[in-house]
Amino acid sequence: MQYALILAAALHVLTTAFWAGTTFALARTGGAAAERLFGPQLAAALLAFASGGYLGHMLHAHAFGRPEQVLMAAIAASAAALLVQAALVGRVLRTLRDGARDQARARAQAGLAHRIAAVLLALAAIGMGTARYLPPSGPQAGDALARLAGSRVHEPSWLRAQDAVRLERSFGVSLWPKAGCDGRLRLAS
Repeated sequence: MQYALILAAALHVLTTAFWAGTTFALARTGGAAAERLFGPQLAAALLAFASGGYLGHMLHAHAFGRPEQVLMAAIAASAAALLVQAALVGRVLRTLRDGARDQARARAQAGLAHRIAAVLLALAAIGMGTARYLPPSGPQAGDALARLAGSRVHEPSWLRAQDAVRLERSFGVSLWPKAGCDGRLRLAS
């Protein structure tokens, strides 16, 4: 399972970096070369949603606290960016392919669509980058930590020490295995 999470995270980072990077570049250049990048951008966006969905299911299915709410807002922003690009840029590219008379206006519309999508993707990146650092909230937070107590997914090797101390003080969960322990997390008694 760890390898699947690593692969999904790598795929998610690579596809979103391509999608956002090309969107930022197209926004800056006014949509130049949008014809060549439209298909790869949509493919990267779909792979980003698929890998992000898998990561969300595996890592955040336990609760709907503040971090998950921020992630949902980021997902909504990236979905809006995908819709803007698919609908507006797709329409402009069809118009250009059909031989529109006013190609300058069509390219300006594509540039505007990419600028809108770039802002939405920037908001999504900020949300996804900061969600990890928000503390869990609500009654589900303690329940989620109790369920994680028997899990091998969250190993102390990749937890930051300050996170472990904060969780231990807040919820009475010990994240550091004792001598002779089988490596599972235990609730402190």
